[in-house]
Amino acid sequence: MDREALLREIKENTYVSFSRSGGPGGQNVNKRDTKVSARLLVDSLHSPGEPGRARLRRRLERRINADGYIVLQSDRERSQLRNREDVLCRMIALVLGAMQPDPRPRRATRPSKAARERRLESKKMRGRIKRIRRKVQTTADN
Repeated sequence: MDREALLREIKENTYVSFSRSGGPGGQNVNKRDTKVSARLLVDSLHSPGEPGRARLRRRLERRINADGYIVLQSDRERSQLRNREDVLCRMIALVLGAMQPDPRPRRATRPSKAARERRLESKKMRGRIKRIRRKVQTTADN
């Protein structure tokens, strides 16, 4: 998979639309379309190949709608430009993160006999240190 080609495809195939945003911003939010919605059709990505698209669909199944689009929105900033950059960066991070290979499965291991002995010896040592700190019991001379 060519990372640069994938980045280019994400940028080219992401459809961006704008709408009015709620929240803070005073009159700015009533006049300007600062909220950005970005949609990316998973099937429009050709560089990852069919196995890559299948991995995307599997890993992002909760983020992909019934039409096959990944939909993200951003209204964090008051500026349309910054929201557009934010949503595009999040889209790229989401897709690249889903394209990472599966981690190798963990193999169950056991501690060695020497490691178990070291552990028990350190516990005994700790117990000795705590025993030394205790109050000294004195017998009363009556």
